[in-house]
Amino acid sequence: MKFFITICAFLLVSCGTVADAPQPISCFERSNREAGKADSLMLIGDRDAAADMYCSAALLLQPGTLERAELAEKAAAASISGTVAIARLVLENPHHSSPFRALRMAGGRIAPEIMSGLLAGRFQLPDYVALMAAESLLSTDPSFAMEFLRQINSDLPGSAGKDNLLAAYRAALGSGDLELQEWCWNTAFDQDDDKLQSGFCHYRGMARGVYGFRDFVDSFNFWPAGDLHAESYDLLRDTLLADSSMANQVADSFYSGGLWNEVYDMAVNSTNPAAHVVYLGARTRDRLGRHDQAVELLAAYLVAWPDGMDAPNACIYLARDLAALGRVDEAMGWLEYYSSTWPGHNRISNLPWYRGSLLAENGLWERSIPYFTETVSRYPSNTTADDAEFYRCLALMKTGRTTEAIEAFGNFNNRWTQSVYRPSSRYWYGVLKLESGDISGQGVLERLISGKPESLPAVFAREYLGLPEWRPYSIEEPLGIWMARNGRAEAAPTQNALDGVLLLEAGCRKWALDLFRLAEAEVGSVYGLAPFYLANDVWERGPSAAWQIWSLEGDNRPLDLWRLRYPAAWSDDVTVTTNRFNMDPKLLWSIMKQESAFQPTCFSTAGARGLIQMIPSTSEYVALENGWEHLYSPDILYDPATSILYGTACITSYGEDCDWDVPGTLAGYNGGPHNALRWGWGTASPEEFFSRITYNETKKYVEIVSHNYDIYKEIWPEFN
Repeated sequence: MKFFITICAFLLVSCGTVADAPQPISCFERSNREAGKADSLMLIGDRDAAADMYCSAALLLQPGTLERAELAEKAAAASISGTVAIARLVLENPHHSSPFRALRMAGGRIAPEIMSGLLAGRFQLPDYVALMAAESLLSTDPSFAMEFLRQINSDLPGSAGKDNLLAAYRAALGSGDLELQEWCWNTAFDQDDDKLQSGFCHYRGMARGVYGFRDFVDSFNFWPAGDLHAESYDLLRDTLLADSSMANQVADSFYSGGLWNEVYDMAVNSTNPAAHVVYLGARTRDRLGRHDQAVELLAAYLVAWPDGMDAPNACIYLARDLAALGRVDEAMGWLEYYSSTWPGHNRISNLPWYRGSLLAENGLWERSIPYFTETVSRYPSNTTADDAEFYRCLALMKTGRTTEAIEAFGNFNNRWTQSVYRPSSRYWYGVLKLESGDISGQGVLERLISGKPESLPAVFAREYLGLPEWRPYSIEEPLGIWMARNGRAEAAPTQNALDGVLLLEAGCRKWALDLFRLAEAEVGSVYGLAPFYLANDVWERGPSAAWQIWSLEGDNRPLDLWRLRYPAAWSDDVTVTTNRFNMDPKLLWSIMKQESAFQPTCFSTAGARGLIQMIPSTSEYVALENGWEHLYSPDILYDPATSILYGTACITSYGEDCDWDVPGTLAGYNGGPHNALRWGWGTASPEEFFSRITYNETKKYVEIVSHNYDIYKEIWPEFN
């Protein structure tokens, strides 16, 4: 009995011990717990902490398992700053994009693992992997960068070949290899490539420091809109502020490259600024619509340098800026001073137009008429003659002289058949005729609609006559079949085209485009790859391919062809960003198409950059308004995501100001909101506002982008 009780007690104790003791947790369960914590961190927006937790969860699992790979992908997607541990996890994935993604995440810190993979032959597109690895090391370990460059075994085409040459030069600068430096330099300057040569001068200047001033000047002059000048300005700023002659050497390049705030900085903060720098500083304020600052600088210029090289133009812009501030009589006084002081100036024949336009822009239409009449009678061949004659027509209409206005619009239509104002003139001619009881005005409007259906005046005419809106017509037929039916069979993609897609997926779009251009040469056309471009989101080449086959069957076009020419490019970035700012993504694509034709590295002679073509100075103000100044540099505007973010923020501010009236928003973005106000934004009717736009570029821009928007709304209904 005692033995039985002892055994029972032992069993009870044993059972209790087994039941109460903590059980070992498997690695899989621990990984799930870590992943759950990471999910929670993602919900509160702590992405880097979440990435580290996903990484820890992945490392608890065996390499090669699907679960480990999925957690590695989550870690990479969550990470903002990037870590070597996450990059190593990414490298475990045999996908062709893995080395590119790892380098983008950890840069030179992952270079030893990349080199091991290259030597073992584990990577596809190894030459491009080696080039990206070398670029990540140039500023920290140029000798190791050179080792990667030696792994490149082919002549890389296009931009990749130029990047390879520049990387070799930078590595030679860092390692002190004078012979290689000279070879690279001579090779670069044997080519006709301003961007490449600008880069060479920049990096030689950076190697020399402040003693490299001449190199920096050459770099600025070769490529004023370069994505490497902000660093130069930071290095040179104190010197430029102290030495007006040096500031004068870079001012024009900075101005044409869009670095307007840097020019203004030199104008107002130099101890003894150069006259031309002060003038250019004032012009930057004028172009940004900061008229009070422009007036202050221009007046100071004319006091200090009344006979200066820029004095006549300074006087003109001072008058225009005063008028923009509503100080009309002062403005007219300065134009009188200009007339009496520089009667032989090359812009003197524009003077009547200047006088008339600033009066009209301030609502003084009656006073403006004699000046518009003077322009046409005295200077009939002047570039402002059609502006003046059209504005005279408007002035007659605005002052109630309808009969005279009808005659004037009719005369304008007959004389100025190529003027950008003619569609608007035809619109007003038809409307005024109808409103005065002359039914022939309807025929005028109908001919406008049939002859130029995509124009905004035609849109206004349709609305006035109560006609339905224009819509693009499309058929439901696959693009390849439609092409074959019209004798333009699609081409089989070459290996270059297939490799280009691999580079696209790896995030190397610039290098991919080089391969697509080679493929186009191989198949004998751009359009031969049209279905291939459509299927693989090659937004940069697709519109060109579509254009080449656009009119094969008249207006009978498949929806695929419309979408190829008007793509929903960078759709993830665009939809996320436009949702954030409550903007229609279709409007952003309409703008992007006209601004850059979907080329991320596009730049203008005025220094506008990137997909949305923003001037750096405007972008800087956008950064300040949105609290992004700690991230901002003009050198980042060629990045697609950055261009989309800054462009959307800027366009939204204009759109909200005018209740998303599309022509007003577009005129404000292209011509500047201050100029849109001069043209009647917010006070005139849409028809009058569009008519009064005096910048030919802006008028065409508003019209084309509005037409793009009509197309995008029809062919991409899934984006709301």
